[in-house]
Amino acid sequence: MAKASTSMQQAKYQEATEALQPLSGSGCDPRVSLLLAAAFEGSGDLNRAEEVLQKAHSIWPSNNSIAASLAREFYRAGQKDKALEALAHFHPNATTPLQEMELSVVVFLAGHQLVPAQGVAETAYKNHPSVHSLLMLANVLQLQGKFKDVIHLLGDERGKYQSSPEFLITLAESEFDGILYDAARADLEHAILLAPGSYQGHFLLGNVLAKLGEIDKAIEEYRLAITLSPDQPRTYYQLALALQEKKDKDGAKQELEKAIAVDGHYAPARVEMGRLLLGQSRFSEAVDQLTLAVKDNSSSEQAYFLLAKAYAGLGEKEKSDEMARRMVAVRNANWKGSASGDANRATVNRATGP
Repeated sequence: MAKASTSMQQAKYQEATEALQPLSGSGCDPRVSLLLAAAFEGSGDLNRAEEVLQKAHSIWPSNNSIAASLAREFYRAGQKDKALEALAHFHPNATTPLQEMELSVVVFLAGHQLVPAQGVAETAYKNHPSVHSLLMLANVLQLQGKFKDVIHLLGDERGKYQSSPEFLITLAESEFDGILYDAARADLEHAILLAPGSYQGHFLLGNVLAKLGEIDKAIEEYRLAITLSPDQPRTYYQLALALQEKKDKDGAKQELEKAIAVDGHYAPARVEMGRLLLGQSRFSEAVDQLTLAVKDNSSSEQAYFLLAKAYAGLGEKEKSDEMARRMVAVRNANWKGSASGDANRATVNRATGP
């Protein structure tokens, strides 16, 4: 193994493979399998690497390193379900490398398994305290709607990490969710002073300023954000909403068209375009946009509501009534899903404490 490790450090993957293969069949040491898989991966043979890890995982299903390595291979291949299966017995502890825990959090989040993601993130921050592991935990909490927990968690560490723009931006996101707009504004302005080229900072500051009624300043921030990252459809969409506040419908339409050009599947822009077209009595065009919106987001109540209005404008009562029925069905389904999510979050809160 020592010889193989040296070969790996020198990127002599074939040499490492030749040294390890005679040992791989013994099943006596998981480190042999990990090194052999890494050697195959280094030489570009991902299939052999996966085969080695699958065999090792069948022998040592509770070995965290093997589970994380196998999950990484599956995740890279777009096989999220298999990646989750590989982590079924992943239980990190104080000796688990941070890299393995980060990978598991990514996989759990991709599989919408927020509770195990939070558990791993908490372990990572406890055993590897840093701004990076802290923000990983904060992001998991934010995905569960726990903005108050994030504000408390990050607030306690403000003195230590207030020079980190990522820290300030993450805190501001939860302050925004908590309707603490003045606090969010202060943190975002500080973050932008530290990192003037932060797309996320300018975009979120635009959102905050829009909520505070400072529409002209919000528009400036959105335009800055677009300059920094022109491939983000949400920025054009938010800019369009701000321009509508200024009664600039033509400008809003142009920004929505840009959002759709960047991402033709960005449903919010389609819905808003449909609304604008309805206001101009362009019912057929509105139907086209809204139909595409529900195709990409079948849970959009607003899209079905506007479709009902568009079909009514065309005099197609049956279709209008059908869209209205779908809107009610989607609303009920969304309500049930929201109630279930609230119950799940309450269960997690009781299990993990304040």
